[in-house]
Amino acid sequence: MADTINGNYYRLNDAIIRQTERLNNTNQNQTVNDTQKTDVSFKDLLNQQIKNTVTFTKHASIRKEQRNIEVSDSDLEKLGDACDKAQEKGIGNALIMMDNSAFIVNAADKRVITVMDKNEMKNKLFNDIDGAVFI
Repeated sequence: MADTINGNYYRLNDAIIRQTERLNNTNQNQTVNDTQKTDVSFKDLLNQQIKNTVTFTKHASIRKEQRNIEVSDSDLEKLGDACDKAQEKGIGNALIMMDNSAFIVNAADKRVITVMDKNEMKNKLFNDIDGAVFI
């Protein structure tokens, strides 16, 4: 069977194959563009997440376990917000008081240096801090 396309004779099968190839090429180009957009936004999200994540030094992790201090996800979020506030005020090393715990944090790196509970804080002197944040 033959069809007239643009004044030429083509077989219907050939016309269908060519149209399918055009559609596939268009879909592949669109998929590549969508993937590139996703990679950029994923990278931004990852960088933002890393930037907002509070981490603990080895020393702080040991102290946290020794003193049975529980730190939940919401507590980590509060610590991150407190670090942001400290950075806005130009504080490098901050004492962050939260509930019954004290955290000495490098605000720029959002890194907890040490942790104390309420009993440890009695009669203690905090040195090498630039400011304090109470949350």
